[in-house]
Amino acid sequence: MEKLRPWLENFGFDSLKRAALLLVTVLAGVELLVVIYYWDLGRSRLESELAISAVIAVLVGLPVILYVVTQHSRLQRLTEKLAQLSSSDQMTGLLNRQTFVERLGVRLYKTGKGKSAGVLAYIDADHFKAINDRHGHAVGDKVIQIIATKIKAIARQNDLCGRLGGEEFGIFLPGVTLAEAGAIADRLRCEVNESESELGVPGLKMSVSIGIASHKPGATALDTMQAADRSLYAAKNGGRNAVVVELERYRFG
Repeated sequence: MEKLRPWLENFGFDSLKRAALLLVTVLAGVELLVVIYYWDLGRSRLESELAISAVIAVLVGLPVILYVVTQHSRLQRLTEKLAQLSSSDQMTGLLNRQTFVERLGVRLYKTGKGKSAGVLAYIDADHFKAINDRHGHAVGDKVIQIIATKIKAIARQNDLCGRLGGEEFGIFLPGVTLAEAGAIADRLRCEVNESESELGVPGLKMSVSIGIASHKPGATALDTMQAADRSLYAAKNGGRNAVVVELERYRFG
């Protein structure tokens, strides 16, 4: 039994139920045919044939059923993995831009036209091109990964987090005020500022600029992203390493 345990755990309880159901169905079908064929040959012969047919059905059918169910489970896991790969950014594990926009759009639509769904934070790594040019793409990739890790750390369970392209990220915060979103964004900014040791390049400073905008009732995902992008532009234009909430500077480090 101990030798079978790893296989059973990998096989999965749902697969075992599916295999058992198929086996019972096959047995029932075989036994029904035996009853129909041997009904007139007497009870003793019928019972004997039922027992023989059950043994044969199990010996022949069980391996086939287990194989089919195993392949089905593998295909299902592969399909789920492909769906995850197609929706996420491979470097960071965050949602990719297309999936982020689609899921944000669904949330805004479900909120209804008369309500605000939450607040969007648009994040950009400061001086990213200069870091790439001066220190190489490996360091640039590390910067992206560190920022993504910090985003995951501050995100709540229902927040949407995505890499929107290059050095840009987004966090949608449902059910928060602008002040609360500003505080969350500034905590992220501070966390990134303090990540120099994780980068492993002495003297290289990391910072992010963040633009914040609330979802206006009836606005689309792209409308909300554009509003946050305008605040992000104001943050970068005002000196970077800043959080700007609807075109007003929240805090500067």
